[in-house]
Amino acid sequence: MKSLLEIYFRNNLIKKRNFFINILVISSLALVFIKNFDKIRYSSVIDDSNGSVYTLDRFTSKIKLVK
Repeated sequence: MKSLLEIYFRNNLIKKRNFFINILVISSLALVFIKNFDKIRYSSVIDDSNGSVYTLDRFTSKIKLVK
């Protein structure tokens, strides 16, 4: 009986530890995504023929001319 309780608590602690580690990883990835949102979403594209600079929106796939 004692060994069954030890196994239960050991597995339970491992599950709790994995849950908290997953929360830490997900929260850190979310913070990086929020901090670098403009770098992730927008990209500068330069036209070699006339030197125009365009902004590419990666989420909507739209290109706008930068004035």
